[in-house]
Amino acid sequence: MPEADAKTESRRRSAQQQRSKAKVELILETTLTLLSHHSADRITTNSIAKHAGISIGTVYQYFSSKEEIFFQLYQQWLQHTIATMDRVDAEFVDELGYESYLDTLFYELSVDQKINSTGHWQLRRAMASSKELSELELEHSQRVLKRLIAFQERFGRKIEPGEATALAHFQNQVSIACLAAAAMASKLEAGETALQWCRKTLHFIFDVDKLR
Repeated sequence: MPEADAKTESRRRSAQQQRSKAKVELILETTLTLLSHHSADRITTNSIAKHAGISIGTVYQYFSSKEEIFFQLYQQWLQHTIATMDRVDAEFVDELGYESYLDTLFYELSVDQKINSTGHWQLRRAMASSKELSELELEHSQRVLKRLIAFQERFGRKIEPGEATALAHFQNQVSIACLAAAAMASKLEAGETALQWCRKTLHFIFDVDKLR
């Protein structure tokens, strides 16, 4: 193939890849927006196509089902959440203490719309709807639990291994509830008060001495 033709073909493929990427992002963003207003079981590939302004055939060109869309959305959410947790962990100065650490982490996770939107919470509720989604949710939980156990060690908590895992499960569930409350805070008349309650709750459940 002549060099000029090869360059033209390369540009054509690059443009096609960009269009495909844009279509995939449109489908994902539309689905997340729909999840902000409806439960997962009320969303169909037809409704996604309609709200995205594309044909149902275009949706199926990239995704075989709505569960596959949910899977990719959850993967993105998982990666972004873990990356945020690791970034806070790497940047934090231990001398500031565990309460400051928790406040920083809670703030970073709660204000990021790529992590803590209403749509993401509907997405999380949908994770039990298929084997593949359930397995991905379990993978995420295990990664978070490891970080919560490391938090205890970082701030000098001496906890037996079995107790540390049980405590991490408890802390994870309460943290999830606090982040869900934060996602709704802007819609509440006492939103800032609710956020303060969340911060105080996190301070308490991560203070092992107070729990015992």
